[in-house]
Amino acid sequence: MDRRTLILGLGSIAAGFRSSSHAQSLPSQVTTWVVWKEIPAIVILSTEDDFRTRGVREAVDFWNAEFARLGSPFRFGAIVRSFRSISAGDLVALKARSLSPSIVNSMREANGDVIVVLSDDAGFNPFAFPSPALRKVLVAIPSLRKYPFWPAAARSIAAHELGHAVGLDHNDDATSLMCGGTDRCHSRFPNNGFAPLTSADKAKLLEMYPPNWQSNPSRRWKADPPAGAIG
Repeated sequence: MDRRTLILGLGSIAAGFRSSSHAQSLPSQVTTWVVWKEIPAIVILSTEDDFRTRGVREAVDFWNAEFARLGSPFRFGAIVRSFRSISAGDLVALKARSLSPSIVNSMREANGDVIVVLSDDAGFNPFAFPSPALRKVLVAIPSLRKYPFWPAAARSIAAHELGHAVGLDHNDDATSLMCGGTDRCHSRFPNNGFAPLTSADKAKLLEMYPPNWQSNPSRRWKADPPAGAIG
């Protein structure tokens, strides 16, 4: 691959993700994000050699460090791997808020509170889907396998979507990690580290997870939600 092809390729990918990890996460006006009452465990659904797994782990470390700097005891919990899979068709339907029985069962059975699906399909944009009834959040990241030279994309996309998983909405600061839902936002994938949080994001995190926050594990079996809507 020559330099010109590489640059053009990066530009086209950036254009696609300008409307993906930022602008295309589920709209805030119709989304009720989960505010955790306990330490959420993370399960990554992926193949064994998926290069995006490292990016997810780095994104989890980023968020745990941010909470530590804020003086909040909240953290993401243990990360486990699973070779289960969720079909691209189910993920596309979920992004459109269509809950198939198979994906509901997959979310119920996943051994984690935050389910990160590293899909092999490239036909959808990254998104986070909260289910307060299940007390789980599903994060879906499409295939980046054609672009192994861009691990920063996986890291930043995972961090953005995990920001939704802890309850943050989009903002309109084009330089920030949680920018989305506006044409001002541009996908920025730093070679090292992550785009910053805004002061409003930090204040919101402390509102949800204050210094006196304590983990209060539910006694209700998470795989057995009450009857009614799952979302």
